[in-house]
Amino acid sequence: MIGWWIVIETSPLFVVGEALLVCAARQAGVLSMQARPWTFPSCGLPCVAWRDARLVLVSHNATVREAGDRMNGATIEQGRRAFFNDGQLPVASIRQPVLRSWLRCTDLGLSQGERPASGPMTDTDLATLRQHRESLRRLCRPELEMLAGEARDTGSVVILADADGVILDTVGDTGFLSRAAQVALRPGVSWTEASTGTNAIGTAIAERRPIAVHGPEHFFAEHAVLSCAATPIIDPRGAIIGALDMSGPSAVGHGHALGLIRLAVDQIEHRLFRTGFVDCRVLRLHDDAAMLGTAREGILVFRDERLVAANRRGLSLVGRSWDAIDAAAVDELLDRRIESSRGCKSLRLANGAMLIGNWDEPGTVAGADLPLTPRPLADDRAEAIEAALASHHGNVTAAARQLGVHRSTIHRYLAQIRTN
Repeated sequence: MIGWWIVIETSPLFVVGEALLVCAARQAGVLSMQARPWTFPSCGLPCVAWRDARLVLVSHNATVREAGDRMNGATIEQGRRAFFNDGQLPVASIRQPVLRSWLRCTDLGLSQGERPASGPMTDTDLATLRQHRESLRRLCRPELEMLAGEARDTGSVVILADADGVILDTVGDTGFLSRAAQVALRPGVSWTEASTGTNAIGTAIAERRPIAVHGPEHFFAEHAVLSCAATPIIDPRGAIIGALDMSGPSAVGHGHALGLIRLAVDQIEHRLFRTGFVDCRVLRLHDDAAMLGTAREGILVFRDERLVAANRRGLSLVGRSWDAIDAAAVDELLDRRIESSRGCKSLRLANGAMLIGNWDEPGTVAGADLPLTPRPLADDRAEAIEAALASHHGNVTAAARQLGVHRSTIHRYLAQIRTN
């Protein structure tokens, strides 16, 4: 029998034979089992890609490229020809997040040789959108101003987009801003994958993770002139509220861009914890006491002994994902035995690991901007959830991934429907 790797997101699972393949696919949440045939180039064996679960099947002898591996231009062009011309899955030459994005774009009916259909909204509509997104723009303004100088020095631009991938603001090199506008990299244009193919803003939102997209890794050929890096901005409840991006000409190296953007988003997300937690206990933790109080600290927020909010660092430190929001109790995460240590406290996790942390004093975190109680969804948001659930046959996880929100958002919507 033939051995295979199943790549689900970035986690490999080794299976042997068709029966175990089907079992693993069902465990990954594949509902329809409708497969698309591909060819694995190095051995000529058939491969399968399942759209709904972002699942790619390749030979176990393949070299799988992950998000951090940057490929050279010639290798990417070879991968493009294999994918778009020969119907192959070029897993050895194209990074996995980019390849998953190409699959999604192809499933959406996009054609890489055509021009993107997206165009800017009217000035009136853009002004209205900016007004509606003013809290996000105000939250991110310090980082935009901080990065603007770096962008001007490197001939690039910094971009703020909302959760729907629509560009709100751009700052940086004026010369590149004018060239970027020629490929619709300008305020009022949607850069979701559905509108603009594989790109850092849309793919970061779709993948819920930082990503850089270099030159010909973009789905549409005309975007090969760009080198972009973006990170989604995630609120304390796990919902994407926007994305921060740095883009420049692909002919110039921008290896520093993703690191700068990630640091900036860390600071933005850290400020979200200054308000909004009435009747909650806020725990700040890290494995290094010097990091407490900085944007690199982990944060967990508990109400009635249950985890109701967190940042990415906090969840990572306790070995949990966003699925723990509203589900994990404090005793599942922490051993209550805490000892004082140089003004901080030693925290023992439920798994026995040790961290350093502090509980915020009661009343030090006011609540106004980010209520944690359920709130009605706007009509357009409710329609989007209904459409996403229908397209994924009721699969909440897949619908949440498509919308760029946490599953709890959809569960709250469904609870409201039942109540009404």
